[in-house]
Amino acid sequence: MAETPTLREFRESRGLAMDALGILGQVDKSTISRIEAGRQRPAPETVVRLARALGISARRMQAICDASSNAGRP
Repeated sequence: MAETPTLREFRESRGLAMDALGILGQVDKSTISRIEAGRQRPAPETVVRLARALGISARRMQAICDASSNAGRP
């Protein structure tokens, strides 16, 4: 089974800068930065906005955000 990518990995695989994802998803760049760093868990509405911007399901987006929160933890 493939490992779930972090938000940063997924965003970069789509060729998007943080600014571009923020604009597409109507999410502040600082919020995306905190999610990517694992310092913030996104609100459900943020998950939906990011999912729509990336063309994936909200469930997949939540898994990606969870992977970001767990990155670097044993």
